[in-house]
Amino acid sequence: MGIHPVPIIQPANENLDSRDSGREQSSRRAPVRSDSGSAPEPETAGTQNISTLSEMPQDEVQVQRDNQANGEIVIRYMDHAGNLILQVPSEQVLNVTRSIDQDLEREQQARLKAEQTVEGHQEGESGGH
Repeated sequence: MGIHPVPIIQPANENLDSRDSGREQSSRRAPVRSDSGSAPEPETAGTQNISTLSEMPQDEVQVQRDNQANGEIVIRYMDHAGNLILQVPSEQVLNVTRSIDQDLEREQQARLKAEQTVEGHQEGESGGH
């Protein structure tokens, strides 16, 4: 049993003149290789691409907690030079969160101060009568 080359099959959409079809098909046949049974050469391009990719600078992902915004998790994507590519949540969203937290803290302090003033005022009135 032998290994024979596979003939080339022409696409059906080629428009050939019926008079010349026999002549053109015979001239379009692939050359028969005598070494068709030999092993293929190893691919060196693939291994070169892998080594090139490993030499490329790598981006970095930083995951941190923001101490000012209730310990919210912040993810920063940095390029190889340390420049910020993307941050989730964005700095604008963090600023809004911080501002809301500060407003709520001020409101709570004002409420506590008002309660202490009312309690102190009530104690002063009841102690003098």
